Amino acid sequence: MTTADVNDAPGAGAGDTDETFVVVVNDEGRHSLWWPGRTVPAGWRVASDPGSRQEALTLIEERWTGLRTRPRLAQGDPR
Repeated sequence: MTTADVNDAPGAGAGDTDETFVVVVNDEGRHSLWWPGRTVPAGWRVASDPGSRQEALTLIEERWTGLRTRPRLAQGDPR
C-alpha cells in the first residue's frame, strides 16, 4: 500500500506540511487524517497522538495493511 491509497482529511494537500494531524479510524478499519481538536465525525475515533502529516501517513501505512474493510474480511471477501 502507498500513501496515495490513504483517504486524506478534506482540504489536506501538499501545502499542509507544517500542519498537525491525528489518525482517525472507523468501525470498518478505514484510516484517515484529521485535525487535532476538531470534532471527529460519527463512527470515527482518534487513534494517534498529534503529529506531522508524514508521521500520520507512516502510522497509517504500518497499521492499515489492506484496503478491505473488516466486514469484508470476516466474510472472506477477496476484494
